[in-house]
Amino acid sequence: MARSRRGEPPVLPDGRRVIRMFSGWASSPLWESFTDDYVVDPRSLGISDDLTRELLAWDGAIQDAGPDGPVPADSFETGLAIWRRLRDELAPIAEVRPDFWATG
Repeated sequence: MARSRRGEPPVLPDGRRVIRMFSGWASSPLWESFTDDYVVDPRSLGISDDLTRELLAWDGAIQDAGPDGPVPADSFETGLAIWRRLRDELAPIAEVRPDFWATG
């Protein structure tokens, strides 16, 4: 955050961005830390089409349950599998944090 306040790019010391993954809060399950426009369109990151579809389907299923409904039984395990693929595909440009972890 201090870097952002100084007008420097909001990146880790190694130059990578910080992308957080969780569902149910916005129009995208990916958010970029320390930026003004924190919601990230997965298609803007250059991840594979298959992974983008799986990520959006995972998020959609959780959002369809609504804030008080039960999330799909396999959503945590599915989220972990998607997060691992995101982590691998985005490793050169971002650290991907599984912030849905605490809800599993």
